[in-house]
Amino acid sequence: MPGLSIFKDLSAATSVILGKVRVVDSGGTEATETTHHSVKTLPQFGGNVYSKTMTMTDDNATRFETSAKKLRDAVIIVTTFNMLLGETGVVVYPVAATNTVGFTRVDISTLYFQNASSGSNGTITILGTEE
Repeated sequence: MPGLSIFKDLSAATSVILGKVRVVDSGGTEATETTHHSVKTLPQFGGNVYSKTMTMTDDNATRFETSAKKLRDAVIIVTTFNMLLGETGVVVYPVAATNTVGFTRVDISTLYFQNASSGSNGTITILGTEE
């Protein structure tokens, strides 16, 4: 349909000019008005899917990622043995084996994991959507 090409990509638009209206009243006065239509900014999809699994090799608190890795949504799945979860080296939150923990907008490089019981090397998988 002619004139609708402006609707191909409105992802960053906040308003769209739909056209001009020309009005002439009974006295011959002419006015032109531009009509606008507000458009809600459309949500943008996130980046790539992130998936990584780590099995503990000792009983020390271990950082999951060594460099910044920001995820919009993250699900942490603990398998095999109970784990302790914490931030910046302080592990305080227990996560039982077969349980999950979810986060929104998190830098997973700040997460540390540690075996809840000495010698019981747990496995952690994080699934998420990259920023």
